Amino acid sequence: MGEKIRKRKAVIFVVTFLAVNLIALSIITVWESVSVNQRLTAHAEEIGAGFDEVMDSYERSFMIFAQMMGREIQNNPNPDILWDYLKSIDAPLLAIEGETFDGLYMYYQGRYLYSWDKPYSAYEETGYVATERPWYKDAVAGKGEIVFTPPYMSYANHYILTTISQLQPDGETVFAYDIKMGDIQKLVSSTLQYDNEQIMIFDQNGTVIGSTNTDYLGGSFDASLEDTAQALSLAQREKEALDATDEAELAKAEEKIQSAAAFYSFRQEINDSLTQVMETDQETITVKLGGSRYYAYLNRKDGYSSLVLVPVTSMLKGTLEVWLVPLLIVEILLIYLLGRISKEQRNRELRNAYIELGQTQRRLEIALSAAKKAAAIDELTGMMNDRSFQKEVTRTLDSMEPDETGILIMMDGDHFKEINDNYGHNMGDEVIKLSAKMIIGRIRVVDLASRLHGDEFAIFVSNTEDYAVARRIVADINNTIAREARKMNIPSITLSGGAVIARHGDTYVELSKAADKALYKAKESHDGGFSC
Repeated sequence: MGEKIRKRKAVIFVVTFLAVNLIALSIITVWESVSVNQRLTAHAEEIGAGFDEVMDSYERSFMIFAQMMGREIQNNPNPDILWDYLKSIDAPLLAIEGETFDGLYMYYQGRYLYSWDKPYSAYEETGYVATERPWYKDAVAGKGEIVFTPPYMSYANHYILTTISQLQPDGETVFAYDIKMGDIQKLVSSTLQYDNEQIMIFDQNGTVIGSTNTDYLGGSFDASLEDTAQALSLAQREKEALDATDEAELAKAEEKIQSAAAFYSFRQEINDSLTQVMETDQETITVKLGGSRYYAYLNRKDGYSSLVLVPVTSMLKGTLEVWLVPLLIVEILLIYLLGRISKEQRNRELRNAYIELGQTQRRLEIALSAAKKAAAIDELTGMMNDRSFQKEVTRTLDSMEPDETGILIMMDGDHFKEINDNYGHNMGDEVIKLSAKMIIGRIRVVDLASRLHGDEFAIFVSNTEDYAVARRIVADINNTIAREARKMNIPSITLSGGAVIARHGDTYVELSKAADKALYKAKESHDGGFSC
């Protein structure tokens, strides 16, 4: 009789355990879905805000050009004088705008004027008619507003190109300004938050103008899968028709084939879900991509759209506190309650049950601690990862007194790709680990250091506003990397650094953007340079 009672109790315990777990899992799944949607919404809004800022900067650059030309027309309306002036401001604007700038031109008094040195006869031979070009037609249609022509991929120059143009008050003159949209690529790289995340920004015609995979640039979401396949076939035929001795054109054609093939492969992988993705705005859905499940979030905004694709496993890793902690609490409470219910059993069984409960609780605590650590640490180097570094710097900024300062240093490897290409990714990992070790060894305990991703690192130096300190740290790191690399008989790299002073009230986003700008300048020498 006693054996039957024990068996019945065991069955009740098992059924209760399973039922409570199913209910808990159902609730946590709903909670997790809400959290994922909130996170991706905030992520997409950050991308959208960054995109608006980039586009605003493009417009500001154009307005400088338009104001200069407007004043010059008032002072010297002769087209020949204006043409000379247009050529004279080409170099100064290039120096100001850097990579963004790609040429100035205009239609004035029936003539096509431009800033580069190409003979006008070359345009006459091809039958070029300025008033029939998209930049002129779009400007006329804009009726005085600043307009962007549809971007396109320039395989000859390896970047996305667009034109800003504006019809002037006389109803005929049009100013135009070609720009490279490389800042959008920088935006995509700077906003990555999850492992193996993909971000794509495309215009109202479906043309990809920013992507974590640069081979997707120039691809079109509006084109059908068949049209995408035809674009690949056309690129292959174009290469076959080229002169075999024209190496430059062959290289350009090969790049076009590579991009078309990569985007076609991506379209094949996502094709079954693409219609659902494009019809679901500002709401998270799950799609299958390359045999894996992804969270997809599309954000349409002012003629441009951003698509975020995050692997489900990466999101789960990034939201441990949302689902793992409640699940562990449920398990601990459930085990504890079941242990209390078994109080009627013999004292020996009761003691064993409590011991087992304690051991289970300890294992769960260890698992939770390990999971939290994994979410905060870069697996390869043991440094803080991008997300945890941003949190720690933000916490430091918030706790700073008004008179306290620090310095944020963004660092990026020079010629690291060559190491991967020449020695393989395993050796590249060794170089990354050596660089991380030298960075940690060159800073104080009160300072912070992180591997952001790839060969990019960051340091936050507390209690200083002396750029000489930052410069010495960067130089010291590069010297020790070179020395230790020789000892270990592995290839060495240099790390270029860009620094910015941090004060109470600053935000990590503002500081990282400023440091990135300085880093971009420091990397011009590709030999461990420093800028602030």
